[in-house]
Amino acid sequence: MNELNNENSENNVLKLKQALGKSLEAVDQEIISRLNKSIPLINDIGKHLINASGKRLRPLLTLAMAAQFNDYSKNTIILAAAVEFIHTATLLHDDVVDESNLRRGKKTANIIWGNEFTVLAGDFLFAQSFELMVETESIEALSSLASAACKITQGEFQQMQIANKPETSTEDYIEVIGKKTAELFGASCKSGVIVAGGNIKEQNAAYDYGFNLGLAFQIVDDLMDFNNLPNKMGKNLGDDFKLGKTTLPVILAWQKSNTKEKQFWIKTLKELDQEKHDFNNAIDIFNKYNIFDECKKKTQEFISLSVKSLEKLPNTEIKNYLIGLANESIERSK
Repeated sequence: MNELNNENSENNVLKLKQALGKSLEAVDQEIISRLNKSIPLINDIGKHLINASGKRLRPLLTLAMAAQFNDYSKNTIILAAAVEFIHTATLLHDDVVDESNLRRGKKTANIIWGNEFTVLAGDFLFAQSFELMVETESIEALSSLASAACKITQGEFQQMQIANKPETSTEDYIEVIGKKTAELFGASCKSGVIVAGGNIKEQNAAYDYGFNLGLAFQIVDDLMDFNNLPNKMGKNLGDDFKLGKTTLPVILAWQKSNTKEKQFWIKTLKELDQEKHDFNNAIDIFNKYNIFDECKKKTQEFISLSVKSLEKLPNTEIKNYLIGLANESIERSK
């Protein structure tokens, strides 16, 4: 779940950060304050990952959606902090499940402190996020983010169930990443409109923007495992392949592969019997069937849906930045 990393893709994120600088700074202060009140080890683990965070994209989306309705209130700040805590908790748990060594170019918490402490720190951040949400006194915002938190866990379960199964359908894959990644994007946006007093149509439009943006982000993230430099991704090139993860490039390649190529996928992903040159062999199959282009085409479909949903929201400068952010997101894979 990487943030925007491509130099050419940062323009509108930077514009949003500049426009919402005071609010974003207040979110950071809220996060630090809450962590400082915890026991030292939880504080260390939480700050390790949060300080390594890239663009604070999800809380930034919450702030941006509220700002479209001219809301810069304390409740918006608290809600954005809750969103970041939820996201950070999922990352801590993800790294334990995936046995990851690197995240955003730094050692993962589980490598430094071990799985037990990392899981417990994630549990604390989840609990802290709900405490923050309750403070907003918005049952609707609480409901939206609580639902997202539940679906994230469901998505994790489903992702494990389709692991090492290249024959997985595209529909099942989209369902998994919808829960695992896109739901929090959607809820982050929707909750910002909720606390700002937007109507139901506006709340749903904000959700649709975030959800489709989240789908696009996850597809590009999966694509980057095969076609980007490690220092650009903040993780090792080919990590997903080595773990036998079922991602869209693999699914599309399986659908097009001949019998010999399918035997390759069975050997490398189902049985995890991988040799030195198998990663490059996988790339060759992707290139043969233009899989990268097909993935980008699917990404563009979700980006188009994301941008279209903004038509129902107020016309502001912030909205222009959100449109630009969506359109630029595909650049991460280049």
